[in-house]
Amino acid sequence: MDHHTQLRSRVFVLAYILVFAASGCAGPRQTAPKVDPATLDDDAFQSYLAQAGMVTVDEAYRAMVILADGKDGSKDFEERRKKLESRGIANPLWNLKPQNVIDSGAIAFMICRICKISGGVDMVVLGSWGLGDRRYAMRELIYREMIEDSVDYQYMTGAKLVGLMSKADTIMAKKNLYNNQGIQLTDEKDRDAQGNLIVPKSKSEK
Repeated sequence: MDHHTQLRSRVFVLAYILVFAASGCAGPRQTAPKVDPATLDDDAFQSYLAQAGMVTVDEAYRAMVILADGKDGSKDFEERRKKLESRGIANPLWNLKPQNVIDSGAIAFMICRICKISGGVDMVVLGSWGLGDRRYAMRELIYREMIEDSVDYQYMTGAKLVGLMSKADTIMAKKNLYNNQGIQLTDEKDRDAQGNLIVPKSKSEK
């Protein structure tokens, strides 16, 4: 095999890996919930979410809209998807299906975007290209002790998502993001008056 053939083979393999990583591979959960979450108001939905064994993409997107805006007025998944993608909170390259189980990395990425967590050089540069965006976001939240150490492709349970949202809410309040949704390019607001990184605790840990 000559040099050019080897190069083409490597490019093909890399392209395959990137497409596979972007699209995800989780399928639908095996057991349907006892209640249809689409029929619940936001408060009841969050109570339902805390008890969910696995979280679907549709449920996760609704949770992210609630976290970002304080409420979800969307009619359906497509409206939520468009809201999140237009604001750069979700990546359209993921091509996630609403009925499938969401992975922890996708949640981590959306939390970072909502909380204006820029992360390190790898997350800023490679993540912006779609190369490991979920993996680097996951590492950032693990570093900040917002989520336990795990792989980005692991599924997310409802209890873990609710706990993570609580910590994200603390970050947003301290950074005054509920009143100011401007773009934050540094980590200045991620630190307290002494310059220490803000590590939020969930309500159960307080």
